[in-house]
Amino acid sequence: MPFDVLVTSERAGFYKPHPAPYRLALSELRLPAERVLFVAGSGFDLFGTAAVGMPTLWHNRAGIAAPLQAPPPLAEARTLRALAAFL
Repeated sequence: MPFDVLVTSERAGFYKPHPAPYRLALSELRLPAERVLFVAGSGFDLFGTAAVGMPTLWHNRAGIAAPLQAPPPLAEARTLRALAAFL
């Protein structure tokens, strides 16, 4: 599957959940945060996506508790089937 943008923490110069990797992705997509849905595999992504204003679907397949003081996601689901509602 081709990707429009591929961002790594190394390229951004910071590791998640620092907002820099998320900002780099938005910059390269040339889209405002509210037009991008981030699909998170970790509850710690919630800190970085919230810092840049990016709505987030947390794919919480293990059903674990969110990290302490994590901002709430737009949605949380144990499978990626929930993603279809956003496409």
